[in-house]
Amino acid sequence: MSQSPLDSRNPTGLESYRQGWKALNRLLHENKSFSGRETNNAFLNCGDGGPFADVSTAIGWDFADDARAIGLIDYDQDGDLDLFVTNRTAPRVRLLQNNLKSDASFLALHLTGNGKTTPRDAIGARVAVHLKDQAIPSLRTLHAGQSFLSQSSRWLHFGLGKDATIEKIIVHWPGAKPQTFTNIQPNQFLHLTQGSNTATTRSKPAPNILKASPQTLPPVTSLARIIPPAGNAVPDLPTADGKTLAFKTTTLISLWSRTCPHCRQELTTRAKEFQKLQTSGINLILFATDQEPRAQCDAYLKSIGSTFPAEMASPQAVEMLDALQASIVDLWIPIPVPSSFLVSAEDELLAIYRGPVTTNQVITDARLATATPLQRRNAGTPFTGRWVGAPDPATPQRTTTQLLQRARPDLAITYLKSALAKPFVKGTKINRADNLLLLGQLLGQQARPSEAISPLKEARKLLPEDIRTLRLLATAFFETGDPAKAFKTLDEAIILHPQNADLHLDGRLLATKSQDHPRALYHLEKAADLTPGNPSLRLSLAQYQVGNGQAQKAIENCKTILRTSPRFLDAAAFLSRILSTHPNEKIRSPKEALALSTRLCQITKNGNNGYLFSLALAKANLEQFDEAEKIILQFHDPAGPLRGNFTKQVHQALTAIRQNKPYRTEGWQ
Repeated sequence: MSQSPLDSRNPTGLESYRQGWKALNRLLHENKSFSGRETNNAFLNCGDGGPFADVSTAIGWDFADDARAIGLIDYDQDGDLDLFVTNRTAPRVRLLQNNLKSDASFLALHLTGNGKTTPRDAIGARVAVHLKDQAIPSLRTLHAGQSFLSQSSRWLHFGLGKDATIEKIIVHWPGAKPQTFTNIQPNQFLHLTQGSNTATTRSKPAPNILKASPQTLPPVTSLARIIPPAGNAVPDLPTADGKTLAFKTTTLISLWSRTCPHCRQELTTRAKEFQKLQTSGINLILFATDQEPRAQCDAYLKSIGSTFPAEMASPQAVEMLDALQASIVDLWIPIPVPSSFLVSAEDELLAIYRGPVTTNQVITDARLATATPLQRRNAGTPFTGRWVGAPDPATPQRTTTQLLQRARPDLAITYLKSALAKPFVKGTKINRADNLLLLGQLLGQQARPSEAISPLKEARKLLPEDIRTLRLLATAFFETGDPAKAFKTLDEAIILHPQNADLHLDGRLLATKSQDHPRALYHLEKAADLTPGNPSLRLSLAQYQVGNGQAQKAIENCKTILRTSPRFLDAAAFLSRILSTHPNEKIRSPKEALALSTRLCQITKNGNNGYLFSLALAKANLEQFDEAEKIILQFHDPAGPLRGNFTKQVHQALTAIRQNKPYRTEGWQ
């Protein structure tokens, strides 16, 4: 894992950091541990500056959990600290109860601020406990967070040792003077309140004792029976010969290959029990994944005594089914063969089986078609427990995202369209609007704006003020040749969100494409005013203004940038160009242009060709043609190819300078 970059403007450091997170994310999604599956460790401070001892096994700490965070608390209120540990994988939470016997003393303190100079929760307070015959006090600070995404108890715990005598306690309250508490006895839970010199003893409630119990986990196996949340749609699946599989009744789709010995065993068993499936109203589709002629598939099935027909799966169908299962288990592990998908008559996914599955299990799971979301969740849980919330609704966005990550936007659109047509894929108003928005966005990205308009309009009906939908809808209208509707939609969005600069940037872009320069300039001015801390945007405004006959306003904007962002050197370079090359003599300011360009070259130590060119233009404006030519020849080869606008502009300027003429930018009239 790469370290966080120290400089957000360093592209190398940022890219390394991003790549580190991507690698970590891939490890987790491939069911790997970035810590090497090491056990949890605990180390004992042996004192006197010596080494620490590994006591993980001795204290029962060495669980093979993928642990993340620790929270300290005296859970059983016996004067020592217990620990809650959270894990990425099950069990998500462990309570490690400290049952070591000790005759040492303790002190537990709870702080309350006055709510004026110090917050009530007293976060940031530092407590010093001074003991008799101890030169250095024990210190604790009350923090708002500890470890990774965790918070320990707000009770500050002090281990005092044997026969401890407390001389005083000093509380350094944040934002206020320290406060001293005396006459404190050890082995107590005390409340200390800012402004009160008396400590209050906490009455000790009966602890909620949790009983330790062994958790019987199923054996580790590559086989899996996965019961997904209610609402996952299975799309119509294309076959290799151009047909489409639609499901009119409860159907078991079995992926298999004739090169797989486990598939042969399952197919043989299924042939013997096929009548049982039919009696239960379950249709069976054998989906062959081998990319080979159908005759070979049929001959193989005949050789093993299978009498029911098979279909040849297209690569697109396998990709969609693989993405569907990956989105549910959240693992990027390719689906094996044999694997099966149990689908209801309404095209809703009921179960996924990785590896062989018995016919009886399929028949049992088929009844989930009429089960509640809670019953489905309980049916898919491998061990008993207590749920802390309602089942999360399924969303087609997860499978869509999986297909996008596989660089298959065509399949993502196909799946999302199919899922949104299913009556059981509803969700909240926000969820449905988000799904429609995503579909419109994908269609737009694939240059299908006319198809994008319909889902975006539906999304707008659900959430009329959603700025994302309004922006995409305006773009879709424009790209389908209806700029009037595009600008009308943008104007409506701006009325709803007057402080949003992105809407004005969209308006500037569309107006520029329409050659509507007054509208483009209006939107650019608004965007710059709404984001005063964005010098790049204000420079764009200045460039647009000078090109549309508003040179004086452009100069003012450049000077505004230099006042607010003096390190934004491109603004100084552009200002120098205006002041030295503008056709209007009243606009030009030769000495100011020279001062600006000279300073730019000093700052960059003549290492920026653009700034050197600005200096050359300023020199030429003062009729110092020899010096101007000398500067240009430092970075420009007159005999070289004219590539790009900058090279062409330099060549034009050099031609004028050799004729003892100052260069003028006629496009700024």
